[in-house]
Amino acid sequence: MLRLLAGEAARRFGARAAVDSGSLVLSFADLDRLSDGVAAGLAHQGVRMGDLVALALPDGPEFPICYLAAAKIGAITAGLRPDRPVPLSRFDPALVITAPGLLPPLPGLDVLTLPLGERPARGEPYGAPQEDPSRHEPYDIGRLRGLHRAERPPPPLPPDPWRPVAVVFTATSSGAPKGAVFSNRQLEAVRAHGAGVRWGTGDARLLSRPLGHLTFMTRLPVFLQTGRTAHVLLRWEPAAALRVLAEHRLSVLQGTPAQLAGLLDHENSRPGGRVELPHLRLVLSGGGPPADGLIRTLRERFGVPVCNRYLCTEAGLGLGTRPEDPPEDAEHTVGRPRDGVNLALRDPDGRALPPGEIGEVLLRSGAVTDGYYRDPGASAGIFTKDGFVRTGDTGYLDHAGRLSLVGRSSVDTQSRA
Repeated sequence: MLRLLAGEAARRFGARAAVDSGSLVLSFADLDRLSDGVAAGLAHQGVRMGDLVALALPDGPEFPICYLAAAKIGAITAGLRPDRPVPLSRFDPALVITAPGLLPPLPGLDVLTLPLGERPARGEPYGAPQEDPSRHEPYDIGRLRGLHRAERPPPPLPPDPWRPVAVVFTATSSGAPKGAVFSNRQLEAVRAHGAGVRWGTGDARLLSRPLGHLTFMTRLPVFLQTGRTAHVLLRWEPAAALRVLAEHRLSVLQGTPAQLAGLLDHENSRPGGRVELPHLRLVLSGGGPPADGLIRTLRERFGVPVCNRYLCTEAGLGLGTRPEDPPEDAEHTVGRPRDGVNLALRDPDGRALPPGEIGEVLLRSGAVTDGYYRDPGASAGIFTKDGFVRTGDTGYLDHAGRLSLVGRSSVDTQSRA
């Protein structure tokens, strides 16, 4: 699936930026071409269909190149996040691809370290802005040294909706890492929801989460089909986020409640006052319930609709409010199920609850995970008999079908995505 989408995106969008990290820009054409060479390199390294490839890389062009390359040969990509350490030996990856200084020694594992430069000094993130941020360096293929091969990749694999593509690690309440598995069929469900039959209609976005997060791992098909540029920050900082939004005239600001609140605090303390964002048309808050008053404050500050987004990692797709909804929807609820998503509220005995009664929040759609990677016991515990995934949240529905969250249940599932 990703191989076909990447090739078509390269044909349609060519030199348009697919990933912009501030100092490096990778076009759609180069993304497809370079991932072909890395796919050949992975095969040369002995990676085969069904093997796990772990990516411990800074957010930048190398992550999507390697992710696409693995998908092109039928391997599974696990994106590692700095905030959620994973004991890799337990998951037995065929290859770990990393950059200098990001991982401790991994005896017994095959590790390939890309020459991306030494880890920056404390307080100085990767991809720090250049003196003239409008001038980007051409992508240096030497950054893929030891992995890229100047030859054609292995031939395309036959279509298989059940072939695993991605593993997304999240932390549970017990702290034990689990990896939700997403196959071609889940990525297709996300693609159909986010892009439908449209090509080239995606507006550029500043990503608020690491590339190893669900947001990018399962939505790469949407970025490819819509031609959406992914602007990435190696570390979320309010000043850097505002700079990217203003310089690139982005129309959507998205972030967690904590990130958005931090952005408001930064503006209030900024000596130069507010940053003008005349092209902004929407603010999206997701990843947890917003604090009281945050949604209203964001709407008043930016003068645009503010929407909530809600899902858990295992669900793939979830709920949300819409720009045309009454403002109080986003202030007090996380909205209604998105297209193709079923929502249920049930008591501990599995009985459906009427509006107003608090129960366990369950979600079901074509994007729900296949289960946890190499953990059938934990996988069995997150599904109901009729295919709903347990989010670990409790809440209630109002008369209009809007969900309000009230807390966490005793089910040991992932944190909100």
